[in-house]
Amino acid sequence: MNHTRKQKVDLKEEVRLLQIKLLEQLQSTRNLPYLIRDNDMLSSILRQHQLGIASIQSILAPNVSMFEQEAHPLHSPVYLKASWEDRKTTIQAMREKKLQAAHKYITECCQFVVSAKPNQRDERYETANGDICCAMFQTVQFSGVTSLKQVYDAVIFGFNNVEISISERLGHITVRDDFDCGDNGNYNARIASTNHIGVSTEVNSIMFTQFVEAQSDDKSYGIVAIDSVDVDELYPYTPSVHVRKDVCAVVLVTTEPLQCGSNRRVATLRRAAYVKLHHPEFYLSESAWHDLQYDVTRWGDVMLRSVSSVLYSEP
Repeated sequence: MNHTRKQKVDLKEEVRLLQIKLLEQLQSTRNLPYLIRDNDMLSSILRQHQLGIASIQSILAPNVSMFEQEAHPLHSPVYLKASWEDRKTTIQAMREKKLQAAHKYITECCQFVVSAKPNQRDERYETANGDICCAMFQTVQFSGVTSLKQVYDAVIFGFNNVEISISERLGHITVRDDFDCGDNGNYNARIASTNHIGVSTEVNSIMFTQFVEAQSDDKSYGIVAIDSVDVDELYPYTPSVHVRKDVCAVVLVTTEPLQCGSNRRVATLRRAAYVKLHHPEFYLSESAWHDLQYDVTRWGDVMLRSVSSVLYSEP
């Protein structure tokens, strides 16, 4: 699979070079018949390379079991016992590995991305069990904001108040139960939300936060790592009442050059997420099920809007 990804990167570079050559040809003052012939040839080669990229993309598409949650790089098994002390100990023991795995994953996601300009991509698919999965990646720049800590604090605020934002922005009645993990950047919470047609979903997740302040701004960063709880002895899932939603996510906040070669920097947020909406274990109409699928990643969008509202003092 790594070889296939390298093929895709190589093809993209060839396409870029061909596009440059084609542009040079169009700007050339050479004999017109030869120019038309060469341009047709280059255009044909360019199309073939683009088709090659599309073909490789279909191979990389998350339509096999290796992309499902159990093997996703952002997920590792989370089992929480009923004892509060056991829960705290278990979550604290996971902290470093979760943060490291999250940082490595999001760094790999943008390894071959030349620019940190705003962009977004996502892929959705259905598993053999009927679960709906979505993998997404997004880059956002906050123009005019240069304080990395300010953005990081806004992200933490957004996550800590996400149930309020969901209720206000989506109109879904949302309740959040926070479980004490100590004041050390570790969190465990259960969120239950009921949409406009009365269908409820539930999320049980752990979250780890960290801000690393280096001597130079380009080395400092803030990170949030989120993983779903597989089994919770104290607060078990209730599939007869709620549709279960698993969320594995990472948010990385850095400063990046405003443009290539520029000394000016801009606060940049990258987020990657894998969301699984479990097929309901109770009757749900097709229309209601489609509504839930449509909303599968909107909580993340709401959080991002909340961050922007804090940074720019907008409602």
